[in-house]
Amino acid sequence: MHDPSNGDTLASTGEQLIQGGTISGLDEEVNWRPEKHHAVTASRLAFLLVWVLILSFVLHYSAIIALSAMGKKETVDALSSLFGVWLPVMSGFVGGAVTYYFTREQSQK
Repeated sequence: MHDPSNGDTLASTGEQLIQGGTISGLDEEVNWRPEKHHAVTASRLAFLLVWVLILSFVLHYSAIIALSAMGKKETVDALSSLFGVWLPVMSGFVGGAVTYYFTREQSQK
């Protein structure tokens, strides 16, 4: 039988065991509050989705202006069609996230 306490070489790998030290701090209480973590995550998600919606508007209209100036009517039509599908999806996500963010305290009472 192999005794790891005396630093014998491992038979299968040829490596020596290394003493890793002691583990301390396990008796300390962890400062974890799920409700605070949940609130921070909800607010970050809501703001992220709002910024994604704003950025998609800016990119869409910038691309429309640039492509219109270059005379690419087919591409403008395709991009407008794509945005017509993208906008309701993002609006739903943003609306749900913002509604949850502003009403979460009421549901906890």
